[in-house]
Amino acid sequence: MVNFNYNPENKTFTATFVGRMDTLAVEKMNEVMSVNIPLSEGKSKDKIIFDLRDVEYISSSFIRICVSIAKQAGQGQFSIVHCQPFVKKTFKISGLDDILNVT
Repeated sequence: MVNFNYNPENKTFTATFVGRMDTLAVEKMNEVMSVNIPLSEGKSKDKIIFDLRDVEYISSSFIRICVSIAKQAGQGQFSIVHCQPFVKKTFKISGLDDILNVT
């Protein structure tokens, strides 16, 4: 499950995820995310944040979406926050923790 929130004061778009981000869950939310996340041709005017506070597992499908959105958003416009230790370790092992600004 994912919830979206936009803060116009600091131009921040936050997607808050809950549960396991396995392949099945990602397939179900992929279309919803593509419609709701504010991306234009190669750059984002807004900072995009994925909040994973309530996520205990991520699949390679979820990582692929993170990489795709980070590329579309542009450098410094995408970050992943509030990762559980196991999730953070998964990003680190994949070598994407710095690229995706994982905290």
